[in-house]
Amino acid sequence: MNTYRLKSARASMGYTQVEMARKLSITQKTYNRKELGVVDFNLREVTKIIEILKLNVDNVYGIFFNDKLTSCISNEASENA
Repeated sequence: MNTYRLKSARASMGYTQVEMARKLSITQKTYNRKELGVVDFNLREVTKIIEILKLNVDNVYGIFFNDKLTSCISNEASENA
């Protein structure tokens, strides 16, 4: 996860960590740990973040997916072709 991009997207929409935590029904401390990448967001939270921050597909990819995952998927697809 690209923590910098998530923080930037949140800040550009004018939300604090406290506000995001409330919208996700988690504590601010938990949100902070997730935004820092210490703990993963679950699917429900990611879906809600996409909605709250009005993220497009490129932003979702840039924030929640990393090159390691993409490489793994690409390699597996090549092997199965």
